[in-house]
Amino acid sequence: MKRNLPAGLEASIEVYRSGEDVRVLVNGNRIDYLELPCILREPFQAELIADQPAIDCIKLQMRIADPDQIEKKFVGCRYGALDTAPDLVGNKTVRDCPHCDIISSCPGFDIVCKVPPAPNGHITRQEYLVIRLISQGKLDKEIASELSIEVCTVRTYLARIREKLCINNRIEIAFWAMQKGI
Repeated sequence: MKRNLPAGLEASIEVYRSGEDVRVLVNGNRIDYLELPCILREPFQAELIADQPAIDCIKLQMRIADPDQIEKKFVGCRYGALDTAPDLVGNKTVRDCPHCDIISSCPGFDIVCKVPPAPNGHITRQEYLVIRLISQGKLDKEIASELSIEVCTVRTYLARIREKLCINNRIEIAFWAMQKGI
C-alpha cells in the first residue's frame, strides 16, 4: 500500500517503533523490520556485528537470545525514532538519538542507543534527560519535578551540560538538541 512519506524519505529507509514492534518505511510501504529484504538489512547487521558491547547488553541485560530478535532490538533502539532524517541511505546508516519511554532505566542507554558526542565530555543519562526537557521548553522547577530532583541539582546539571557542549545558555542547549534530533 503506497503512502505519502515525510519529506526527505524518498529512496531511503526510516526505521520506527510502534509499541514493541520495529517497522520500516521503504518505497512508500510500512513493513515489519524482519520482512525487510536481506540486502537492506545488511548495513544494520554489519553495525551490530561490530558492536560487541551492544550485543552483550541485549543478550545479558535485556535477556534476548534469538538472533533475529537481537537484531530487531538493536535496530529499534538505535534507529527507532520516527523523524524526517532517513536511517539508511544507500548503504550508509544514520543513527537516531535515544527516544524511548524507558530511557531513565534502560540498561542499554548509550550502549545500544547512542547519545550524540559532546565536544568537551560525555553526556550522562541524567544530563540527557535534562537536555530533552530543556528542548521541550521546561523551566528548572518543572524539570526538577519531572525528574524527582531538587532545583539546585537541575542547575548543577545545566552547568555541566553547558561546559560539555561549550555553550552559554539554555537556548543554545535547546538549539544543540534540535540539531541532533533530541
